[in-house]
Amino acid sequence: MRILAIRGKNLASLEGEFTIDFTAEPLKSAGIFAITGSTGSGKSTLLDALCLALFDETPRSNKASENIKIQDVKDKFISQKDSRNILRRGASDAYAEVDFVSLGGDIFRSRWSLRRSRDKADGSLQNSELRLTKIATNVEVQGRKTELLAKIVELIGLSFDQFTRAVLLAQGDFATFLKASQKEKAELLEKLTGTDIYSRISTSIFEKSKNAELELKLIKERIKDIELLSEDDVEALEIEKQAVVQEIESLKNELTILLAKIKWIADEEALSKNIKQAEQVLSKAQTAIEEAKPRYHYISQIDSVQEIRDNFAELKNVYKQLEENKTNLATQVAGRDANSILLKQAVANFTDSETQQKEAGEAFAKIEPQIKQARDLDTRIIGAETNDNEAQKEHNQALEAKDKVVKSIENAQKSLDLAAETIVGINAWFDQNKQYQEIVPRIDLILNLLEDAYAANEQAEVNGKTLAQSKAISDSDAIKLTELTKEAEHLNTLLPAEIAELRAKLKDGVPCAVCGSIHHTVSSTIKDESLEEKELNNAKKDVANRIAILSQHVETRKDENIRLQSALEAYAKQYKKAMSKLGDYLAPVPSWQEMFEKDVLHNILKDIAQTWNKHTETQNTIKEKVASIKTRIESEQQSLAEADKMLSAKEQKKSRTTSELETLQKERALLLEGKNADEIEKIYADKREKLRDNLEKLTKSRSSFSAIGDKYSGVIAQIEEEISKLSKHYAALYKNVDAWILSKNGTITMAQLSDLFSKNSAWLMAERNLLNSLHQNKTTAVATLSERNKHLENHCKVQVKPLENETKESLQAIFTERSGHIEQKTTRNTEIDMLFANHNKGKERIKLFEKKIDEKNSLSDNWKKLSDMFGSADGSKFKVLAQGYTLEVLLRYANKHLKELSRRYELQRIPDTLALQVIDLDMLGEIRSVHSLSGGESFLISLALALGLSSLSSKRMKVESLFIDEGFGSLDIDTLRVAMDALERLQTQGRKIGVISHVAEMTERIATQIRVVKTVNGRSSVEVVSL
Repeated sequence: MRILAIRGKNLASLEGEFTIDFTAEPLKSAGIFAITGSTGSGKSTLLDALCLALFDETPRSNKASENIKIQDVKDKFISQKDSRNILRRGASDAYAEVDFVSLGGDIFRSRWSLRRSRDKADGSLQNSELRLTKIATNVEVQGRKTELLAKIVELIGLSFDQFTRAVLLAQGDFATFLKASQKEKAELLEKLTGTDIYSRISTSIFEKSKNAELELKLIKERIKDIELLSEDDVEALEIEKQAVVQEIESLKNELTILLAKIKWIADEEALSKNIKQAEQVLSKAQTAIEEAKPRYHYISQIDSVQEIRDNFAELKNVYKQLEENKTNLATQVAGRDANSILLKQAVANFTDSETQQKEAGEAFAKIEPQIKQARDLDTRIIGAETNDNEAQKEHNQALEAKDKVVKSIENAQKSLDLAAETIVGINAWFDQNKQYQEIVPRIDLILNLLEDAYAANEQAEVNGKTLAQSKAISDSDAIKLTELTKEAEHLNTLLPAEIAELRAKLKDGVPCAVCGSIHHTVSSTIKDESLEEKELNNAKKDVANRIAILSQHVETRKDENIRLQSALEAYAKQYKKAMSKLGDYLAPVPSWQEMFEKDVLHNILKDIAQTWNKHTETQNTIKEKVASIKTRIESEQQSLAEADKMLSAKEQKKSRTTSELETLQKERALLLEGKNADEIEKIYADKREKLRDNLEKLTKSRSSFSAIGDKYSGVIAQIEEEISKLSKHYAALYKNVDAWILSKNGTITMAQLSDLFSKNSAWLMAERNLLNSLHQNKTTAVATLSERNKHLENHCKVQVKPLENETKESLQAIFTERSGHIEQKTTRNTEIDMLFANHNKGKERIKLFEKKIDEKNSLSDNWKKLSDMFGSADGSKFKVLAQGYTLEVLLRYANKHLKELSRRYELQRIPDTLALQVIDLDMLGEIRSVHSLSGGESFLISLALALGLSSLSSKRMKVESLFIDEGFGSLDIDTLRVAMDALERLQTQGRKIGVISHVAEMTERIATQIRVVKTVNGRSSVEVVSL
C-alpha cells in the first residue's frame, strides 16, 4: 500500500486548498522527506487529512475520552469526538483527498468532504460525504458511506486502528514503553497493538463467573418459593369438586324451566301488541280509501272524454300553426320594406363612384411627365453620392495614416525619455552601493560561509546548554554517590538489634535511613532476630547495587561531558574560521558584523546581489532598446512627409465630388416637392385601384339588393296562401268539437277538456297505481290481523307455561336467586381447578429447576476455574499474561527490523515479566539494561519496535509509506546523526518516510521538505521545497 497524494481545504489551521503530490518532484525521488513547521502550525493536520479521506476518523479526535458537547455556531453544539471539528472556523466547506495504490496495484482516489448549510460560515454542519474513484477508468464506486469505508479497508488491507499503527509509527510511545513500569507496559502494549480485548476478556470472565454463581443462587431460592398441596388437601378438594358439579347441574335444569315460563309471558305480550298494531293498520287503510274518492272521480272523467281526444289535439295543433304563420308573415313584410331602402342607396353610390374614377385618370395623366424626370435625376444623384462617399473614405484613411505615424513618433520619444530616467536611477543605485561591487561576484561563497557560521554558533549554544546540564547531573550524581558510600559504611557497622530500633522509628512518608524508601511494609512490632539480620543483609545488598549503578552512570556521564566539550570546541573553531574569511570578503562593508549579530546579514547580501544583477541586466537591455527606438523614429519621420502629401490630394478630390452632388440635389428638390417618384406614382395607382374595387363592390351590392327584394315577395305570397288554408281547417275542427260538447248536455266545457287532456300517460299510470295500492293495503291489513289472532290461540295451547299465581316479576326473582347460586358454585369449582393447576404446575417447575441446577452448577464451576486463572474486576490478570505473548510476537518483528538498522543489538524479554533487556552482540552477547542505553541507542530500539508494530499490523502486505511524528526533540547532535543514518537505511528498503519534526538539525539534513508556514490570525499554508 502506497500513498500517492494528499490534498485538502480549510482543515484546522490550514486555510484554503493545498496539495502534496508524491508522484511529482521533488517528493517523487525523495526517499526521506521532512514535514516542518513551528508548534501549532498544522503539521499533524496533514496526517489528520490522510486519515479523514480514508476512514472518516482522525487519531486526535478518537483520543477524546468523553463525549462532551462543545459549541459550534449560534446555538448548535457538536461532540468533541466528532471528526467534523476539523473544519476551520469561519469556513463554509472543507475536504480531504488521498490518492493511493491498492493491494491489487490499482490507483484509487478517496475524497472526504464537508459543508455548512446554505454554504454560509454560520450555517449548520451537514453530514460528511465520502467518494471513491478508480482513477484509471474515472469510474466512481457506488454505495453508502459505510459501504465505501468497508471497500477502502478491503483495498488497502488495513482498518483505521491498523493503519495508525502500520503507517503512523508510534516511535515516541515505544521510547516511553522501554522504561515504564510493569503495569504501564501492559497498558501501553494494549494501546499500541490494539489488543485491549484481553482486558475485556478478563473482565468478562470475572463478570460471567460472578453472574453464573448468582444465577445458581437465584434458582435455588425460586424452588423454595414454590408451594404444593398436601395429599389430604388433594383428597378433600376432589370430594368437594364432585358435590359442586352435581349442584351446578341441578340448578341449570331449574333455570331452563324458569326461562321458558318467562319467555311465554313475554311472547304473549308481544302477540297482543302485534294484534293491536294490525287493527290500527286496517283502520288507516279504510280511511285512506274514503279520502281518495274525488281522485277516483277525476280518473273516470278522463276515461269518458277519450273519444274526442284526437279531434281536440288536432284543433290545438292547427291553432298553433296558424299563429306561427301570422308572425312569420309580419317579419317578411318588414324585411322587404328595409331592403327597398337599401337598394335605392346602392344605386346612388354606384353613380358617384363612376364619376370619381374618371377624375382620377385625368389627374395622373397630368403628373406622369414629372415622375419620369424625377427618376432620371435620382439615378444621377446616387452616382454622385457614391463618388463623394468614396472620396470621403479616402480622405479619412489618409488622415488616420498621418495620425498613426505622429502617435508612433510620440510613443517612441516617451520610451526614450523613460529609458533615460531608468538609466539615471540605476546609476544612482550603483553609486550608492559601490562597496558591494567586489562582493556580488562571490555572493554564493559568502552566503555559504554565513550559513556555516550560523550553524556552528547555534550548535555551540546547544552543546553549551547540554554540557551545563550534563555537568549539573554529574555533580548531583557525585553527591548521591558520596551519600550512598557513607550509608554503606554505616550499614556495615550496624547490628540486627539496631535495625529493629531504626524500624521502630519509621514513619509513613519519611525516607528510611537504611534503604531510602518512603513506604514501610514491615511492622515495627516484629521482634524475630533472624528477620532483622535478613533485613540488614538485604539493605546492604540494595545499597551496594545502587552504588554500582550510580558509579556506572557517573563514568558514562564523564565520557559524555568530554565528548560534549570536544564538540563545543570544534564548533567554536568552525565559527572562528568562517568569521575570519567573512571579514576578508566583507571588508568594504564596515557594519557587516553588526548586521550578522542582528541575523539580517544573509538576507541583506542576498537581496543586494539579486538587485545588482537585475540592474545590470536591465541596463544592458535598455541600451539595446534605445538604439532600436532612434532608428524607428528616423523611419517614421519620412513616413510622415509622405502622409501629408497624400492627405492634401484627397482633400481636393473630396471638395470636387461634394460640389457635383449639391447641384443635382437642388435640381431634384424642385420636382414633386422633393418627394420620391415611386411613392407619388404608387399614391395615384393605389387611388385608381381603390376606386375600381369600390365600383365593382357597388355593382354587386345593387344586384344583391334587387334579388333579395324578389325573394321577399315570393315568400310573402306563400305564407298568405298557407294562412288561408289553416283558417278554413281550424273552423271545421272547432265546429266538430263544439258539437260533441253539446251532445254531452253541457256537462263538460272546452276549458275542462283542455285540463283533462293536459295530463300525460305517465301521470295517469302513477295515479292509477297509487289508487290501486290503497285497496291492496286494506286487503293485506285484513289478512295480517287474522293471522296474528291465530298465533295467539296457538300460544295459549302450549304445555310449559306459568301457573295462574306466577307472574313475570316473581319468576324473574326466582331466576336471579338461582343464577346467584350457580355463580357461587361455579366460582368455587374454578378455584378448586386453579388449586389443582397450580399444584401440578409447581411440580413441573420443580422438575425444571432441578434440571437447571445441575446445568448451572456445571457452568458456575467452569467459569470459576476460568476466573481463578484469568478473571479480574479490572482486567489486569489476563492483560499482563496475554501482553507477554503479544510482546514475544512483537519482539520477533522488531528484531528483524533492528538487524536491518544495526546488527549490534538484539532485544529480549526478561522471563515472566514485560521488561526488556538488550543483547550487545559487539560485546560478546553482553546483556544490558534498557536504562543504560544512550539517546541514539534508545532511538534505534524504539524505532525498531515501532517498525515491528507496523509489520505486525500489516502482516503479509508491504507498507511503502511511513510517517514518524516527533520523537526527536530531546536528541543531541550525535544521536540525531544515528537517527538519520537509521532512517536512511530504512528508506533504502523501498519505503518513503515522512519525518514530522521542528528540530533544526534534523530538518537541515533532509533536503526535501513539506513546510507548514504560519501566517497571521492562526492561518497556515503548505509548500513543498527542495534545499
